Amino acid sequence: MAIFISFIVGLLLGVIGMKLTRKTPQAAPAATSQAAAPAAKVSAKPQSVLKDSWLAGLGGEQNVQQAEAIAATRVRVSLQDGSRLNESALKQAGVLAIAPINAQVFHLIIGA
Repeated sequence: MAIFISFIVGLLLGVIGMKLTRKTPQAAPAATSQAAAPAAKVSAKPQSVLKDSWLAGLGGEQNVQQAEAIAATRVRVSLQDGSRLNESALKQAGVLAIAPINAQVFHLIIGA
């Protein structure tokens, strides 16, 4: 019985020790401008990740500030005016769903 209790206590101490010493992920420092964003992930020309048929549903090319392919099935879009987003036009253009992140940022679900 004493061995079992010693085992449990050791296991608990090990788990607690791991939680105390594990580094938590830190948020990246906020970029002061779009130019400071990593060029590999963010498209300099938002249209390069967007299909032409989606632009009308996003409020036009001028309304798109940034577009980024964040997964094989998602595109993150930052708009100047989020109220100009037309969900039905995007769905007709082939977008499966739109997930709003905030008033100007949306995820376009383009695959399953």
